[in-house]
Amino acid sequence: MDSDQLDGFQLYIQLKNKKQISTDKLFLLLENIEREGSISKAATDMKISYRYAWGLINDTEDFLGIKLLDKKVGGAEGGGATLTEEGMDMLEHYHAIRDSVDSQLTALIKNKVDDQGKDQNAEDGNYFRYLLMASTMEPIETGLMDALEKEYFLKTGTLVRHIAVGSGKALQIARSGGVDLVFVHSPMEEDDFMSQSFGVYRRKIMANRYYLVGPESDPAGLKYLKEEAGVEVFFRQIALTKSVFISRGDSSGTHEKELEIWNSAEIPPEKRNITIGGSIASNMDCLGRAYEESAYTLVDSTSYKLSAYSNELKVYAGNKDGLDPKLDNIFSAIAVRRRPEEAIKYTEAKKFINWMSGSEGRGIIGGFSEDEGKHPYFNLID
Repeated sequence: MDSDQLDGFQLYIQLKNKKQISTDKLFLLLENIEREGSISKAATDMKISYRYAWGLINDTEDFLGIKLLDKKVGGAEGGGATLTEEGMDMLEHYHAIRDSVDSQLTALIKNKVDDQGKDQNAEDGNYFRYLLMASTMEPIETGLMDALEKEYFLKTGTLVRHIAVGSGKALQIARSGGVDLVFVHSPMEEDDFMSQSFGVYRRKIMANRYYLVGPESDPAGLKYLKEEAGVEVFFRQIALTKSVFISRGDSSGTHEKELEIWNSAEIPPEKRNITIGGSIASNMDCLGRAYEESAYTLVDSTSYKLSAYSNELKVYAGNKDGLDPKLDNIFSAIAVRRRPEEAIKYTEAKKFINWMSGSEGRGIIGGFSEDEGKHPYFNLID
């Protein structure tokens, strides 16, 4: 597997109020500020607003209690900004951390498990068991996947570790043989994956909903539409009013759902006023851009509830369970086809999938929330 297949993994700082800061975006901003000597120019280079850039800096400074920038106001050169010594030191440590994570993941995925063959032939059968999984972001951002992996290790001794990527990237990695299983939410891509025999065992695990969200000002007038008419009506109205729509644009499960709805609404690409969510797109990025630009976006209900924008952006479609099945968001686990000498990996992956969909896994999923199980992040599938 080529190392560029890992370009989708992301690092975050999780704040106490559940708001997340994308460290990748933060440090790209700091690098641009150091190069340009200006917050405004750095924000322009990244295609983000000046206000958003300032918010990113301020949130980080407040959380860490350090000063990242020295700012100059006015003057003959029009003012500017440079990184403080603490900011430079933080940037250096970030690069060391990211390079380390990247190299270790690449080494793990490239490893053709030569040692595994020896372990499988061990007479006592007590080989070290591990699985590598490519997982979509939502169960990772909530902490659910960590909880499942930890409990499964305590119960079975099998270590499951994940790479956080979009569903499209997860399936791409799986096609190359780089992981043992995937956890994804892109049904059409999953069907293709299974029909091409890359996947050999699939189970639906859990679900949430897709939300179409936008600003309270509602430039498209979506508040006058009835959700019973279907989400396509809302997308047509966004296109008709030439309102901005923030898209993932990254072949993720959410992006595939966006495209499905646009196509079902019979809106050609040239009529869609689409802006890509960011240089490193995620649902959190899209929510931030939608807030900054008074735009609309499609995200899953869990990301919306976790974000800092749930009080700033209104849900216009999707919050009525069962009303529009197109907005159901199903998460599935798939065991990846292995070579005959790696059959043990398939067996272990299938065991983990069955455990997640069994009573113990369902107990964790059904009770996993920030309010003691009253409002779980995900719904169980019967």
